Amino acid sequence: MVFKNPPGIIPSLDVDIERAKEVLGCICELRKEIAAIKIGSILCWEVGLKNVVNELKEICNFPIIFDAQKAGTDIPEIVRKQVEVAAKSGVDAFIAAPQGSGSATLAAFVEACFEHKITPIVVVEMTHPECNSFLSKDAPNKILEKSIELGVVNFVAPANKPERLKIYKNIAKKRRKEIRILSPGIGPQGGGPDSAVKAGSDFIIIGRSIYQAIDPKKQVIQIYTLIKDVYNTK
Repeated sequence: MVFKNPPGIIPSLDVDIERAKEVLGCICELRKEIAAIKIGSILCWEVGLKNVVNELKEICNFPIIFDAQKAGTDIPEIVRKQVEVAAKSGVDAFIAAPQGSGSATLAAFVEACFEHKITPIVVVEMTHPECNSFLSKDAPNKILEKSIELGVVNFVAPANKPERLKIYKNIAKKRRKEIRILSPGIGPQGGGPDSAVKAGSDFIIIGRSIYQAIDPKKQVIQIYTLIKDVYNTK
């Protein structure tokens, strides 16, 4: 999967299937603004991953990112099977969170994604305050560095911690690698779309601000206009 050129918005459809389809129908024509659609574990447990993918792609064929919240932390053999199931269901990309695993599991995830021709996306740090409480302080940096070695380009990092986004971009720059950051944590979690893009985000992941909006299309256009102006002046 190849994302559109940044900046862009990734709506997170953490709602029931009917509302997900309704929102997607409203924003379907926004090809300039939207980079992909993200679907999560609750929706897919309720309806079935393959069913969700099929129903959404019937409405609009945006790339679909599967966020298993938070898969990719088990032994390598299980992670490979998770990727295989996701790929067979028709997703275009898979988000893994390797915080509870090691380098062998991370490598298995990335290799399996490449094998099944879907895009690996790696979470380096989550949005909630205590996300790193049980981890070493340098765990996010190590995850990023190892993932870059494995050929990963796309990473999830929090919009509500803009100072961390700058660090991640600088790590990649020192390695002479270009990475793209997808940032959740907008709105209710304290992050601003403009401040996140200014700090290094390429794509903004937005859930409630879009799917709870009376006019999701208008909301997407407003946010995109804001982040585009910031991105073009960095």
